Amino acid sequence: MIPMQPKVHKFRKYSITYFNKEELDILLDEIFNKEIYQIDINNPKPVIFDIGSYIGLSTIYFKDRYPNSKIFCFEPNPNIFPLLEENIFTNNLQNVILKNIAIWSKDCMKELYIDSSGNAAFSTASFTKDAWSGEQKTFPIMVKTERLSNYVVNDIDLLKIDVEGAEKSILEELEKENKFQFIKNILFEYHPIKIGHLKKIVNLLERNNYKLSYFKEGEKIDNPTEELILVVAQKSS
Repeated sequence: MIPMQPKVHKFRKYSITYFNKEELDILLDEIFNKEIYQIDINNPKPVIFDIGSYIGLSTIYFKDRYPNSKIFCFEPNPNIFPLLEENIFTNNLQNVILKNIAIWSKDCMKELYIDSSGNAAFSTASFTKDAWSGEQKTFPIMVKTERLSNYVVNDIDLLKIDVEGAEKSILEELEKENKFQFIKNILFEYHPIKIGHLKKIVNLLERNNYKLSYFKEGEKIDNPTEELILVVAQKSS
């Protein structure tokens, strides 16, 4: 564990414990101002899976938008997990289940690469060395991984994934175990760690009856390329 002193930021009606202010400001702007995770869910009590919860900002957003939701949060970094717990507890968010594990294609122990700058910029933690972009110096820690299919046993209204390059492996594992039948909507960040991954993911989701939309920096785009984008997949009726 890395010794760091957390700080508290007041945002709207929420109290948010964090390490890195620059990172916090970027995420607050993306999630609450640009509303990159905005999606209409018909169920008044939706079930939401938040894969890569980090310090809980996306969970707070979902709870703010859907107060009666049940949310399962997955965050592997042991340096960050206590902040996630604090933010859920301090803001009195009910019906939120926290899991200190990584989601992956196998149940095992695996190296997770986290920021080594000393600035605690941990939102880019990745199974890929030096982060998915290769521009951040990192060092490995061992974390427990589990397959998402272990948890997908009932209907899920929204699956949000932000895992810095592991999204393809997670989605392939769900298809292998025939779990897309339970998942109505998927929101995920695509990280271009290898040319061709986007096309493979698009094909995978389309053959499982999802209609896809793409967004870059909050703006909808029609022709996605191998770049950092948000993908929205909605189950066709």
